[in-house]
Amino acid sequence: MKKIFAVTLVAALALFAGSAYANFCARDVVPASTLLVPYVAVSMNGSVPDPSGATTLLSVTNTSYEATIIHVTVWNAISEPILDFDEVLSGYDVWVINFRDLLSGNWSAFDTSRASTAYPNTEPGVLKRTPFEWGPDGRSAYGGVPAPFTSPWSRGLPVPQKTDVLPATNCNMPFGNTVGAVYAPLVVEALQDPLFARGHLGCGTQVVARHKDDWLSSLTDNPLFFYVTVDNFKRCDLVFPGDINYFGREGRYNYENVLIGEIYWVDAAHNYSEGTPAVHIESDVNSELADVTSEFYLEKTVDPATYLEPLATAFGFKYYNGGGVTSSAIVWKNFWEFSIPLDNPLKNVNDCGAYLYYAWDEDEHVITRGQICPVSPCQGADIDPNEFPFETQMVPISSANFDLPATAGWMLLVFPPSYDANFWAPNGDPTPNAVLLNRDYQAWVGTRIEYGTYSMGLEAATMANAHCFPDQRLPWLGVNYPHWGAYSYDW
Repeated sequence: MKKIFAVTLVAALALFAGSAYANFCARDVVPASTLLVPYVAVSMNGSVPDPSGATTLLSVTNTSYEATIIHVTVWNAISEPILDFDEVLSGYDVWVINFRDLLSGNWSAFDTSRASTAYPNTEPGVLKRTPFEWGPDGRSAYGGVPAPFTSPWSRGLPVPQKTDVLPATNCNMPFGNTVGAVYAPLVVEALQDPLFARGHLGCGTQVVARHKDDWLSSLTDNPLFFYVTVDNFKRCDLVFPGDINYFGREGRYNYENVLIGEIYWVDAAHNYSEGTPAVHIESDVNSELADVTSEFYLEKTVDPATYLEPLATAFGFKYYNGGGVTSSAIVWKNFWEFSIPLDNPLKNVNDCGAYLYYAWDEDEHVITRGQICPVSPCQGADIDPNEFPFETQMVPISSANFDLPATAGWMLLVFPPSYDANFWAPNGDPTPNAVLLNRDYQAWVGTRIEYGTYSMGLEAATMANAHCFPDQRLPWLGVNYPHWGAYSYDW
C-alpha cells in the first residue's frame, strides 16, 4: 500500500483506540459477531453418520455478560444454505455441537432452552463476579488481607444475564430428537448432493493434461464435508443470509463483537485430532466499512451492505509430500467454479484462472512456466486443473494434484483480486476468465499435516488482503514492497 494510505489508516485507528473494529482486516482471534467454520467433515455409512468415524466439533462462547442469540446456518460445498436454527446463550455461556449429532438427528445433544431456569444462574447473595487472585497490587476477593485492601474488589465482572431476557417470538428451542429425526435425513441428502466424481472442462483450447486424474475424479460423499456460519442475532427467526433485512441497522443481525469459537476435527479410529480457532469476522455498523472494497457475505445477500470485514486474498503455507509426512490444504472461498448452466448433470469443473500458485522446495527452487504455458511442466497448450472448485474442500498436497519441486517446501496461493489478467503483461494471461477475475474472492486456508499416527492442523499465513489494501497485489503481497533504489515508488 502507498505511504499516504498507511498514514491515513494509522490515524483512523488512533481515533478508535481500544475498540474491537480497530482490528479490521487483520486475521486475528478476537471477539466477533460472525464465526465461520470453514470445513466440517463427518464420516458416513451411506446416509447415516459413522458413530466411530471422524467428526467435527464446534465450541461457541459468549464473552459478554449480556445474553444473546446465535443463528447457525449450514451450507453445502457449493454454498447453498441447507438448514438454519437459533440457539440462546446466557451471559458468559458456552455452546458446543458435534456435527455428527446434527446429521444423525440427535439434536438434544446440542439443544438449548429459553427457560428462565436455564444454566447458568447466579448464586444466592452474589452481586459481583470478583477476582479471586491477589493481583499485582494485593487486591483480592478474600476479605482478610492487610489494609488498605480489606474487602473484596467491588468492580468485578457483571452478573450474567439469563436467557429469559431474550425475545421469545419464533424461539422454538428446545427442538428435541423428534424434530431432528425428521430433518436430519433431508439435511444429509442436501449436503451430499454436490459431492460426486467430476471431470475438467479445461479452458477454451487449453486442456487439462496433467493431474486430470486428481482427487475430484474419485470424489465420493464420504466423508461428508460442508461449512457453517454462526451469526450474532437480535431475535430468533428462520432466515438465510440471502433474505432481505438480514443485515443493516434495522435488520436481524446483531452488530456486537462478543463471540469466540474453536473447531476440533477428531478421528478416534485413526488416532488423529486437530484444532484451530474458528474464523472470527468482526462487524461495525457505524463505520460502514468505507475503506473496504468488499465485505463478508456481500455476494450472498440482497442487502446493500453487511458491515462485516472481508477475508484475505493470498496465503502462504508449508507442504510435505514424502519421507513419511503428508499434508493437505483446507481451502474455503466465497465462490465455486462449475460448468454453467447448473442443470448440466455433469457440472464439470471450470479450470479457467480462479487462482494461481507457486510451489518452492526448501532451497528456494520453484517450478514455473513461461507466458505461453501458465503452469509446469509445459506440454503445449495445457493447464493444471482447478483443484479448489468448491467453496470448501480439503485437498492432498501431492504430486498427483499439484506440480511440486520436492517432498517438502512451501506454497503461495493467490486469488483475485490480488492478481488479474494484466499480471501476465505484456502478452496477457493465457487462461483469462473475465467473470472469475472480476469476482471479489476472499478465502481462508489451513493445512493438515500427518506423520505416522500423529496429525496437526495449522492456519496458513495471510499474505495479502486486497479488499482492505488494494496495493497488495502481485508482485507486492503482504509487506514485501520494493527496496530502496530497486524500483520507483510513489510516496
